[in-house]
Order: sequence, then C-alpha cells, then structure tokens
Amino acid sequence: MDWTPIELKQHQRHRSHLSERKPKAAKGWLPTMIFGAVGTVSVGVGIMEMGAGQLTELQCRRPVSQSVTPSISCTRTITTGLTREAPIEITPITRAEIQQVGRKFRNAYRVVLITGNGSIPLTEDFKSDEREKEQHITQINRFIRIANTTPSKGSSPLDFEIVEDDRAQSNLFGLMFITMGSLWILMGWVVQFSVHRKFTISRRSAVKDGY
Repeated sequence: MDWTPIELKQHQRHRSHLSERKPKAAKGWLPTMIFGAVGTVSVGVGIMEMGAGQLTELQCRRPVSQSVTPSISCTRTITTGLTREAPIEITPITRAEIQQVGRKFRNAYRVVLITGNGSIPLTEDFKSDEREKEQHITQINRFIRIANTTPSKGSSPLDFEIVEDDRAQSNLFGLMFITMGSLWILMGWVVQFSVHRKFTISRRSAVKDGY
C-alpha cells in the first residue's frame, strides 16, 4: 500500500501517540498486585483464625468408694476447627487458680489446675473475660472440696464438667479478616478496570481525532 506524505505523517503520529499511552495502561496492574497481595494475606489470616478456635472440655468423676482418700479422675480434651487433641488425664487435682498475663491495653486470664506434679493450664490461650474464669475456678474448687470427703454408704458417683468454647469469637475475627481481604482484592480489580477503561477511552479519542 502506497502512502502519501500526509498519510504517512499521520500514521507515524498515531503510532507514536499509542506507544506513549501503553505504559500508562500497564501501570494499572501495580495497584492490583499490591491490593491483591494484601487481600490474600488478610484472607489467609482469617482462615487460620477461624481454624484456631478451641472447645475445651474438663470432665471429672469420683466413683463410689469407701476409702479414706477418695479417687478423683479428670480428663481434659481440646478440639479446634481442624484437630481434636487426645484426652489428657489430670490427677490428682488439688485446686484451681487463675493465671494472669499483662498486655499493652488490657489483662488476659486463664484457669490453671494445680496437681501434685505441677500446674496444667485448662486452656492454651488467655482470654479477657476474668469473671468467667473466676466462676470456673469456684466451680472446680467446690467440686474438689466435696469430692475429697469420704462418701457415705449408698452414695452416687460425683460427676463434674466445664466447657470453655471460644470458637464463636475466633470465627468472628476470622470472618472480619476474610471480609477485609476480599474488599482489598476487589478494590484492586476496580482500580485496574478504571485505568483500563480510561486508557480505552483515550485511545478511541485519539483515533477519532486522527492521531
């Protein structure tokens, strides 16, 4: 195809104009990648948090016995969203105490079971609900005090159970992280779409103007 000098000049100006605009379109991928990376990390943290919630069960039993020193057997079981720990036998329990750890803005607490061989925490994590922990300590110590008395003839076995379930709280925090991560990813695609749309409009305008 033969080009006239005027047509050749217009064609060269058009190619030059488009080549200058291509890098601008490519820049739209940078915020998409940044937002996508932040969003992916946030979603991953949310999934891990939802799987970290624990259901802790402490079950104690004193069978019928006429011995001077009654036998109390307790087991602790921890279940998470992913695993279930094998029950741990805890004996003999002498009392329960509250363990406190200081944080920057608040204190956190957990129940600790005192045995003849040392202390065993009821839960792995510390929580901010001190009142709930104090109630559990009162219940455990009351059971130990009653169970350590010599049972009378014809008495029934004593059973005791405490459940601490923080899965709802972990699921809430996990859902918050997943929601924020999804919004970050969506924001990245919105930015990419806006840049691409602006570039397309500018390109069509340039073609229409004869560049």
